[in-house]
Amino acid sequence: LVLDTRAVAGDDEMAAPRSTVRRDLLHDIEARAQAKWEETKAFEEDAPAEGTWDGGKYLVTFPYPYMNGRLHLGHAFSLTKAEFSVAFHRMRGEKALFPFAFHCTGMPIQAAAHKLKNEFALYGSPLPNFPTSPPEVVEGGVDAAGGAITIGWRAPTCTGGLALVEYLVLVREGPAGGEWQERARLPASAAEEGQCVARVDGLVVGSQYAFKVRTLLEGGAAGADSRPLAKSPDGKKDLKLMAAGGKAEKESKGGGGGKPKGKPQKVVAKTGGLMHQWDILRAMGLSPAEIVPFVDPVYWLEYFPPLGKTDLIRFGVGVDWRRSFITTDYNPYYDSFVRWQFAKLRAGGFVAFGKRPSIFSEADAQPCMDHDRDKGEGVAPQEYTAIKMRLLEPLPPVLAKFAGSQVYALAGTLRPETMCGQTNAWILPEGEYGAFEAGEGVVYLCAARAARNMAFQDLFPEWGRPKQLATFFGRELLGAAVKAPLCPYERIHFLPLLTISMTKGTAIVTSVPSDSPDDYAAFMDMKNAKKREYYSGQAGAELRAEWIDPFEVVPVLQTPELGEVAAKFMCDKLGIASQKEVEKLKEAHDACYTAGFYKGVMTAGPFAGLPVQEAKLKTKAKMVADGEAITYLEPEGLVTPRSTPDVECVVALVDQWYLKYGEEEWAARVGEHLGGLECYNPAVHKAFRDALGWLGDWACSRSFGLGTRMPWDTQFLIESLSDSTIYMAYYTVAHLLQGSSMFGTDRATAPVAPEQCSEGFWDHVLLGKPYEPAAGEAPVPAAPLASMRREFEFWYPVDMRVSGKDLIPNHLTMSLYNHAAVWQDDPAKYPRSIFCNGHVQVDAEKMSKSKGNFIGLLQACEKWCADATRFACADAGDGILNANFDTTIADRSILSLTAELEWARAALAGSAKDASMRPAGAAATWLDAWFANEMNRLVLAVTEGFASMRFRDALKHAWYGMQEARDRYRSGCVESGLDAELTRRWVEWQALLMVPITPHWSEEVWSAVLGREGCAVRAAWPTPTAPIDAGVSAAGAYLFKVSSVIATAMANHEKKAAKAKGKGGKPADGGAAAPKPNQARLYVARKFPRWKERVLELLRSHFDADSGAVSEAVRAAISGCDEIKVPSWVVACHEGRQPVCTSSDG
Repeated sequence: LVLDTRAVAGDDEMAAPRSTVRRDLLHDIEARAQAKWEETKAFEEDAPAEGTWDGGKYLVTFPYPYMNGRLHLGHAFSLTKAEFSVAFHRMRGEKALFPFAFHCTGMPIQAAAHKLKNEFALYGSPLPNFPTSPPEVVEGGVDAAGGAITIGWRAPTCTGGLALVEYLVLVREGPAGGEWQERARLPASAAEEGQCVARVDGLVVGSQYAFKVRTLLEGGAAGADSRPLAKSPDGKKDLKLMAAGGKAEKESKGGGGGKPKGKPQKVVAKTGGLMHQWDILRAMGLSPAEIVPFVDPVYWLEYFPPLGKTDLIRFGVGVDWRRSFITTDYNPYYDSFVRWQFAKLRAGGFVAFGKRPSIFSEADAQPCMDHDRDKGEGVAPQEYTAIKMRLLEPLPPVLAKFAGSQVYALAGTLRPETMCGQTNAWILPEGEYGAFEAGEGVVYLCAARAARNMAFQDLFPEWGRPKQLATFFGRELLGAAVKAPLCPYERIHFLPLLTISMTKGTAIVTSVPSDSPDDYAAFMDMKNAKKREYYSGQAGAELRAEWIDPFEVVPVLQTPELGEVAAKFMCDKLGIASQKEVEKLKEAHDACYTAGFYKGVMTAGPFAGLPVQEAKLKTKAKMVADGEAITYLEPEGLVTPRSTPDVECVVALVDQWYLKYGEEEWAARVGEHLGGLECYNPAVHKAFRDALGWLGDWACSRSFGLGTRMPWDTQFLIESLSDSTIYMAYYTVAHLLQGSSMFGTDRATAPVAPEQCSEGFWDHVLLGKPYEPAAGEAPVPAAPLASMRREFEFWYPVDMRVSGKDLIPNHLTMSLYNHAAVWQDDPAKYPRSIFCNGHVQVDAEKMSKSKGNFIGLLQACEKWCADATRFACADAGDGILNANFDTTIADRSILSLTAELEWARAALAGSAKDASMRPAGAAATWLDAWFANEMNRLVLAVTEGFASMRFRDALKHAWYGMQEARDRYRSGCVESGLDAELTRRWVEWQALLMVPITPHWSEEVWSAVLGREGCAVRAAWPTPTAPIDAGVSAAGAYLFKVSSVIATAMANHEKKAAKAKGKGGKPADGGAAAPKPNQARLYVARKFPRWKERVLELLRSHFDADSGAVSEAVRAAISGCDEIKVPSWVVACHEGRQPVCTSSDG
């Protein structure tokens, strides 16, 4: 499978391909090195016999990637952290192991296969007849004055093998159910870069419209209809053509009315053009015929993991591939391991069963955990208290049919303790709301999204199916009177608030203007007659004074900083005069919430006198007990499943098995481990502490997908994050179980049958318990059993776990929990360190298909070669912030690597033009000593960089630092020639120092240039030949600085001389030309001035050799010494004044 590398090539490269000779040379070098490593089994490591090894061990692991596609640069960047580290430790003489596996558990593969199957059923196979993308109103495409809307769409990626001839634009006027009429035609040739734009004229201002596009194919064959465009960009309102200055028009993404200025912009491809699963597979380089088998989920398991292995080998990763495996019950050995893990968790009391709230996919009828999501990884349930505001008779006309029923508007809030300060209720005038049956004679009013979530939480008569009795717009409730719980007023009214979101909470908001700056600003706007008139126009309904004037702000709590009416205090402080000042209101909100929640004391309500934090819980409990409120949950952000990405997930109460993360004793054990866990970065350690603080019950079961069955309840599968927490232990024995197959299906070479991997087997291998085979089970022979036990005991625990920072809140913290459960009596088996990095960008932009900068791992290896890609990964950065893969660095490293290879080969052969070797027996020079000392210093600096996981620093010293040292030595030895031994040492050491980053290049230098036996990847790390001489280093720095000063002076002299010449190259004054300098005089002081000598003497006398530090007492000694004259400019700087230098300062 070969991907098209043109997808990531720049326009200039496409137009004029550059020579690839140097890159191709590096490709040839890679092939030779990889063949050598395979032949010598360079990265395979076995546990030594007990008592035969004391050289240390190093086990590093990386989260196994999910196999619903090929690996990309993001995977490559993160795993280089493990790769660089393990290569370094291997060269330091330790037994170093980097195993790698592939994750297939969960819904993503199943969902993708299901999606492809549906596409074939709807559109045909193997060449589907796809519709266009759903049309969008392009930016600047609303022309109210001209009665037109301009829409855009992306062309279909496949039309069933027939040529696309024409597009028909169909328009429906009015609500759903109306007739579609053809309003425009566009030839297929009008598409530019796969995008089409069409202007639809003859539209009427104020009317509702929907648009869709139909394709026509050659020979009159029918095409397909797109999904219709019928809503505004935010999905809140029906799509209408509004007159210039209309509210909807102003708020639309396309801007105001009138004719669009210039040509309308093109469609923004939200999915990068990959709308279908078929498209995604085609983008991976698969032919239509090759895509057909992917309707079977098992085919994905068989297809992608071997390609992942191939790509990583091409990248030069030093993995022991004997230990590789895939997950799910397709691999019977791994399946038995996961079942054993969960049996241990259940036996330890860490797993329970019951109804628990979970993010839930209605389409899949099961919880949708992080790795099953298309959007919303990390999003958790958010609890709301829904205040039951009873509508008073007479009901608004739209609700008249519910007269005599108990009709409640549900106002969702996170601050139930403040309900004693309500003055009104807010509603979105153009929002679409529903009336839902909540029981006999009881009706709830809220947004449909909130009702849908409530229905899955046993709050409506039928689980998962809210019965909607009526639909109405918010404006139809304006002025309606309600009786609100805890409210000091007998009745309050609905007023408009234009910032309400229909996708957050119930979309009905209760107003507490004393505590909420947003409520206060809007409340005061309503109090102002002119503004009230304005908002009447915005809301489309008259707002009466009696709905607001009789009501005043009611204080509910007091804080030391903000007083009793915090909202007014902050609005006055920030000068907020309107609800439109969004940024200032956000600042005010944060200040009020923080002060109120953490320092506030209630001054009103049933719990006056209590701290806010305590009153919040008590108020909520009282209101629910009194029937004045209900609690419900919804996702705190948008979550969609991979199986049906157009259908939003809900929070549901479902019977399920769950892990009791957060349980006090269990969490305490993890917390104790965290105290000694090496995280390499304080920010990472804090993120773990934060995750430990909030991670609670976790649904670990689901109904279908790929994976392992719950051993005691086989109707459930184990969730994909839950089976991925201690699998690092499986690496230690995988090669002794699975034979030659990563799938565990090669029984011929497997010494143990899957049926023999019982609980007793795993108890012995991983816990050291006496081996007790199950009744009727053929016992495992003693020899392989002993080998597996030895492998585990030698390699475990994991010395370093490498991962992206996004896995801290789930996978990594869960891993710590599960280690603390399975090996609760043996903390020595807990992970020793975890390194987390940020996401990688490409040329300072987020990598994405839509931007055209998405780079597959294979693409990178073909475009730049493996070592150039690894070089740029090392240069990209090592912190928790986003790193930057600079393609310029990758390009330049191709030249750098090949040029250095050529120089090393020529220099050692004595044929380098810029470097001649000194005759044997010639006297050494001072630069020889400096060069040797500098190489020793750089070796220590590189060692420190790799040991501390600062690979950018390691690269700086190993590559750029070593080259700078060589260049200075070379330029200083033009007359004397280079010392052959030192030059050879430099070539060897640079090759070895670069092995972790550029192993193929180093292997070529090691064998082809230096003629060394064996593999560079298994060679010993360079060791300094002598202690670092700081004096030599300082002298060298001084010498090269002086040399630079002289060179600069010479260059300036030449410039002045050239400027002084007149026409014809002769001096302007007619005199003789000044001779070109051929020597320079250097004046060096024999000794320091006395005051400097005295400073040095005092520093020496106060220096502690044991600590390597100077005593603080030296400050007083220097200040009190009459011989030391501190320059006035130093005193001025120290005192913060502007320094003025005088001649007396020297």
